[in-house]
Amino acid sequence: MRAHQRRPVGITFGLLTASVLALWVSVPRTWVKWKQIAVWAVPTLATLAAAWAGGYLEPLGLLWVAALFGFAAVAARDPAPAWQTWSGCLGLVVIAAGLMTHRLPGFNNPQVLSAVLLRPDALPFSLHLNLDKTLVGLAILGLCHARMGGTWEWRLVLRLSAPWAGVLIAVLMFVSLRVGYVRWDPAWPDETLLWMWVNLCFTCFAEEALFRGFLQARLSDALAGFGAGQWLAWVVSAVAFGAAHAGGGPTYVGLATLAGLGYGWIYRKTRRVEASILTHFLLNAVHFVGFTYPVLAVR
Repeated sequence: MRAHQRRPVGITFGLLTASVLALWVSVPRTWVKWKQIAVWAVPTLATLAAAWAGGYLEPLGLLWVAALFGFAAVAARDPAPAWQTWSGCLGLVVIAAGLMTHRLPGFNNPQVLSAVLLRPDALPFSLHLNLDKTLVGLAILGLCHARMGGTWEWRLVLRLSAPWAGVLIAVLMFVSLRVGYVRWDPAWPDETLLWMWVNLCFTCFAEEALFRGFLQARLSDALAGFGAGQWLAWVVSAVAFGAAHAGGGPTYVGLATLAGLGYGWIYRKTRRVEASILTHFLLNAVHFVGFTYPVLAVR
């Protein structure tokens, strides 16, 4: 980290939140000569500048960010030679995996909660504001995946996904209770609003962008000519999502894989990543306020 002390998180991560929300803001075509202005790019550049000034982004981290958006731009080119598209996809997945798991140096993600006990019988919980992980979602949804537009589309997608989301939440929490991972313990901790902001705008946003908006979507397109191609893309993305949670142990991997199957099913039904993002967040929120969080200390 550079010699100066890191500055408060408000500016940098407020701008990062604005960047995420701006993905769903567009300038009407009648206002400009271009087809569409990428409104989200403006707060994203401001986020990077603020992160640099605040000590959250190092020179090496900036190189990874450039590689991330560069590969995303190559993967998004259409038409393009197949070798070029797949090179962009492979590069994007490799860089995204490193950033999502915080393996790539150059980022100083601030910790906002440290070993907090949200329930008396739960494991201590810590929380970081992850710049690197969230940038993955911005690159993918900004360059590689269509976003929903009008309110009519939001209403339609929410109506289609709501019943499936309810079933998924009921199944996941039932299984979690049966395997002794959590217990019913409703509460509204002081950290709830902070957790909700971070979980929705950074965690669920980034994870669903990668596993559903990119991995499942690209595999579905690539395997479109095969009879079971769509099912394979669904399963592969869910298994990859479960494997990404290996740090929590085998039970967590199993539960995450089951959740990934649910998110992937909703994405398959709607072809809208927003539906899987909101379902992911809603399930996590039910877990947070209704059950032991993050997990029982003794199982």
